[in-house]
Amino acid sequence: MKRLAVSTVLLLPLLARADYLITTPDSLLNNTADYLVISHQDFTSAMYPLCRLRDSLGLAVKMAELPLIYSIFDSGPRADRLKAFLRQVYYHWTPKPTYVLLVGDACRDTAPGQDFLPCKIFPKFSYPYAGGLTTHAIDNWYAQLEGVDSIPDIIIGRLPVNTLARAESLVAKIVRYETSPDTGLWTQTVLLVASNDRQPVADEMDSTFFEPAGDSVYRVYEWQGNSAFLRRKIRAGINQGGSLLVQCTHGSQPPSWVGSVTMFSYQDVDSLVNLDRPCIVFGRG
Repeated sequence: MKRLAVSTVLLLPLLARADYLITTPDSLLNNTADYLVISHQDFTSAMYPLCRLRDSLGLAVKMAELPLIYSIFDSGPRADRLKAFLRQVYYHWTPKPTYVLLVGDACRDTAPGQDFLPCKIFPKFSYPYAGGLTTHAIDNWYAQLEGVDSIPDIIIGRLPVNTLARAESLVAKIVRYETSPDTGLWTQTVLLVASNDRQPVADEMDSTFFEPAGDSVYRVYEWQGNSAFLRRKIRAGINQGGSLLVQCTHGSQPPSWVGSVTMFSYQDVDSLVNLDRPCIVFGRG
């Protein structure tokens, strides 16, 4: 009897995992879910804590891996094949998902060695100072499933991870934030970042929304100092926590927030340690 009890305990996690993961073509084509995870196969194992959390909130959860999707929708670029799968889900699953989560770093269809989770590439107007950039990528295209407008028909997001360790860390952070959040005064703080030419926009948002709400506003304006100072101040603001960060600057390559100087760079990201106080970033360029 003891041996049976141990075996049963060991099997429970496996049964729970199988409940979420779609493993057959028929189940991929016709199913039901409120919350659908589309995962690169290297990161599937990291997603079960998040699936269980969504399940506990009353959502029907399903997870599909890329190899099975590509084996059924096998014509054209990978991004188009994913879109074909999402159309199948939208029109043939009952009920169809409200939420879709993409798990895997964005990549190009044609880039050698990049096989995470592709994004659709579109042409764009290139400003002379943008270094000749002529394309951009956006996941909203995956959510445009009905009609010819650009309004999303499902709510879509992405966990842009490229290793299993990063996927596990990000999922743990999400679960911790939702189940045992730090609800200190930082939740009433807004971080306001503005270049000189965008400061009027930032000031208007402050006077219209944040000041009347009684929020504490942490301002980083370009005129306050040189690039090194501004980057330090933004890092400090993010690390101390804020419910919202409003970015009123230009974007640049390599990835940066800029005015006449660089105010924040992708190189600053590794210095962020706000594990339990993540802010929502709203870009208002």
